[in-house]
Amino acid sequence: MKVHVIYAHPLEDSFNAALHTLCVSTLQAAGHEVDDLDLYREGFDPVLSAQDRIEYHDTAINQRRVAGYVRRLQSADALVLCHPVWNFGWPAILKGYLDRVFLPDVSFRLVDGKLSPGFTNIRKVMTVTTYGSPRHRAFILGDPPRKNGTRFLRAVMNRRVGVDYLALYNMNNTTPASREAFKTRVAKALRRL
Repeated sequence: MKVHVIYAHPLEDSFNAALHTLCVSTLQAAGHEVDDLDLYREGFDPVLSAQDRIEYHDTAINQRRVAGYVRRLQSADALVLCHPVWNFGWPAILKGYLDRVFLPDVSFRLVDGKLSPGFTNIRKVMTVTTYGSPRHRAFILGDPPRKNGTRFLRAVMNRRVGVDYLALYNMNNTTPASREAFKTRVAKALRRL
């Protein structure tokens, strides 16, 4: 299976970096072809410019500045997002990636007023993430990252897409043992992909 991993964290020595390395190495060891995208290392520009917005609905030209990223998604069988949750949302670079790459006639199609998914090639989506806050606080606030990582992504993928959301909450108060337990849980889920 071809798995597109999208990683969003600026620090190479972070726990998220360790999770990213774990994702890539576990998938490769399981025999998957991994297309790894490190948004920070690649210098992805997350800003949706005025020109990008003007061209957004013009499907003849809306992909021209992000065509390589579009092709990577369109050639994937599975998608793994690896990122922290900051301020109860995706990191800005990941949100900007979605704003710039999830375009009309790419992530969705609008025909006669009906919306249909664009990434029908993707059969499995997994999010591996960390939260600084405890689970109950995220729950009270509606846990937007979880909803985006499950409901939103499911809406633009294959109708039978499998979705896993693996989150380590209260990251600031974890122990080495709880972080290792989470890594074990992630590796197990990745091997089932």
